[in-house]
Amino acid sequence: MSQSDCLVVIPARWASVRFPGKVLAPLGPRSVLEWVWRSAKAADLGPVLVATDDERVAAAARRFGGDAVMTRSSCASGTDRVREAASRRKAKLILNCQGDLPFIKPRTLRRVVDILRRRPSGRRTPAADIATAVIPLFERRRLENPNVVKAALAEDGRALYFSRSPIPYPGRADGAFPPLYEHLGIYAFTKKSLDRFTALKPSRLERAERLEQLRALEAGMTIRAALAPGETPIAIDVPADLAKARRHLERKR
Repeated sequence: MSQSDCLVVIPARWASVRFPGKVLAPLGPRSVLEWVWRSAKAADLGPVLVATDDERVAAAARRFGGDAVMTRSSCASGTDRVREAASRRKAKLILNCQGDLPFIKPRTLRRVVDILRRRPSGRRTPAADIATAVIPLFERRRLENPNVVKAALAEDGRALYFSRSPIPYPGRADGAFPPLYEHLGIYAFTKKSLDRFTALKPSRLERAERLEQLRALEAGMTIRAALAPGETPIAIDVPADLAKARRHLERKR
């Protein structure tokens, strides 16, 4: 596939329950959303769209040079918003790059999309229905934090489960520890898998964990994860996260 076959969509709604307007919150010299957009552009995967249901967000995106599209306010999730925006463009691959990850690295976005660009020997179809990213998880406080999503992976990177609880069980009597991973909330889809996923009803495990990717696993879809060491796992969910992001930015200067 050529680079023009990929579309990057940044879902960016204003009405976040825990932090309204967070995507336009100032973070150093630019907004949270502009940080994400710059990383998506630097990844050089294809066109980048900001998908929103609020004209304030669309206007801000256009001011910094972004291409913004308006979507329905009734979209149930960011993935539904991505699908609506992507339905207006022709693309074989769609990357959902969430608008609250200001420090996501371009190389991580490329690694995720590369999973779907690969064709296993003898196959015409991608190695997975959906691709995502994880980072090594070492801190006990993050392992036990329910706001940090953990991933259990097979050796080939295939996702077995995602949970807010610590998984897999971190230890054995002989001292051998399984790898522990933290999930980063970015996803690449083929057009077919995005259409299929958004047509599914929320699943039992999804509702229990409040993690929409479990809907795909319950439906038998394959998710593979790229390992992205060196990522800064700061997602802006609440105002305290913004303060943390500002401290991180100051340390980098």
